[in-house]
Amino acid sequence: MQHAGRKASSQAPWDGFGPLGAEDAARGEVPWTAWGPTAAGWSDAYPPTHPIDAADVGYLIDCYRRATGLALRAGFDAIEIHAAHGYLLHSFLSPLANTRSDEFGGPLEGRMRFPLAVARVVREAWPDERPLLFRMSCVDGESIGWSIDDSIALARRLRAIGVDAIDCTSGGMSLPSPSHLVARHPGFQVPFARAIREGAGMPTVAVGLIRSAAQANAIVEEGAADLVALAREALWNPNFAAQAAQELGADPAWRSWPRQFGWWLQRRARADRRNR
Repeated sequence: MQHAGRKASSQAPWDGFGPLGAEDAARGEVPWTAWGPTAAGWSDAYPPTHPIDAADVGYLIDCYRRATGLALRAGFDAIEIHAAHGYLLHSFLSPLANTRSDEFGGPLEGRMRFPLAVARVVREAWPDERPLLFRMSCVDGESIGWSIDDSIALARRLRAIGVDAIDCTSGGMSLPSPSHLVARHPGFQVPFARAIREGAGMPTVAVGLIRSAAQANAIVEEGAADLVALAREALWNPNFAAQAAQELGADPAWRSWPRQFGWWLQRRARADRRNR
């Protein structure tokens, strides 16, 4: 569940990933005015946004409430509030984007006010027995903007509201220098999940360049996170979960494999044994 905020009105990644312009409008993707905590666009390449006022905040909170009700009617089992990657709620949290001086800006408490209000209304509208997750960028970058200490403070407040787990990612703000980017390597965001799990006392989800069953399993076994989430690896290999179950000994008979794929693997295994 998300609102794109200052990153709205943008191209698909395969079209350039920038703001929509005249060429996009010519093929039917017409730009619109994005919303944000101030009039500043996401970066210098983006146009100014509509600065959200107190009335807009009330309207948006009601939109989240209604969206939660629609998700419930549609039969979803869990909801995740997306407050990361430079989208609307993240832009209110980060001091790099939120330079307001009213009740929704300033110190940490003010910058958390709107995202906490969203979490509260979603939890009220979502059944207690169904999980509610909150995805946050645990840091804006290296030694700049929103910090891991800020994330721990927010996670504690979310736990009190009834959020069940924090999905721990990073980045998404336009940073002044490439030197501020978080270094990317396999499992590079796992330390954030561990820090919030230990500092806020609530379950976390580890994400980011997690590519193997052994790596994912080790993260949980070592207590760095309670869950592991994969996206690109699952797109690359739609049978990842079934392969992981076999690799880790949870499904040695291939019961969870697609029938056609399991049949092919067994045939290949027999051929391998004959050729030894």
